[in-house]
Amino acid sequence: MFMQMKKVLHTLLFFIIATSTYAQFLFDNYTLTFESPSFFNHVIIPSYPGNKWQIGNPQKTLFTAAYSPSNVIVTDKLNSYPINDTSVFFIKNVTFGQGFVMPHTVILAGKYFVNSDTLTDFGKIEFSPDNGTTWINLITATTYSSSIFWFPKPTLTGNSFGWKDFYVNIAQLGPIFNIQDNDTVLYKFSFISDNIQTNKDGLMYDDLHFEDYIESLPEIQSDRLISIFPNPSKDQLTIKQFDKINPANEIRIYNSMGQLILTRKISSLEETINSGLEKGLYFYSLSNSTGQITNDKLIVE
Repeated sequence: MFMQMKKVLHTLLFFIIATSTYAQFLFDNYTLTFESPSFFNHVIIPSYPGNKWQIGNPQKTLFTAAYSPSNVIVTDKLNSYPINDTSVFFIKNVTFGQGFVMPHTVILAGKYFVNSDTLTDFGKIEFSPDNGTTWINLITATTYSSSIFWFPKPTLTGNSFGWKDFYVNIAQLGPIFNIQDNDTVLYKFSFISDNIQTNKDGLMYDDLHFEDYIESLPEIQSDRLISIFPNPSKDQLTIKQFDKINPANEIRIYNSMGQLILTRKISSLEETINSGLEKGLYFYSLSNSTGQITNDKLIVE
């Protein structure tokens, strides 16, 4: 127990240090608030009789408001959950930030509110490293428990008496299942009820947060052969390269939530592009025919 807590604290400390420095990052970071349709492509609610997960404004006995107004994902927006039911929804991610590869940081976090009658009415959070072939119960797993770091672990049964936080880092599952960038991974959220009807509200989630990133390692020196300026920038960005043998031929720019918003081909050792980006924080990735060369932050003023 002590060693597991030590690992948890070490993971949290590493996360805090990494996110507060000026080191380089390859970063995928977004939050599902269930308000913006732009994120609904991550959410899969299977259509079958008895699946009670719905997205919307909760209007039940205890479930009367979202954590961040106005929508949540909930076991029925209006009615208590039924007996003898198993309801599921999935979150689909394509791995992007090398958090599984190094491994460094792959985070699932969010808010939950549970109201159920017995320990046999409960929620589960499962993870699939291979697009649904293999499933790991992140809350109760014993085989992989040393690679799953909860802080705190959710209790998805009984009554939480309001919104609670959960947070888990599963980056260490990457080497076990050989998870690579561009692999599809799934998170499955279930709620299961027994045959006793007590008219409880069930389970709801809000602000589901995902991160997948590494802090670039000091031994990766290729970025010294590339200069990108000015940074902070405005309308234009200049890419100057000193590697004449295998220079970068493409730049990709992502917003702060990990969405790819700009791709440009690079055809010379010094090239200026018009970004057309609004003010804010971005991340860029430069690559050539052999793969990624370097990545870093970009600030637009």
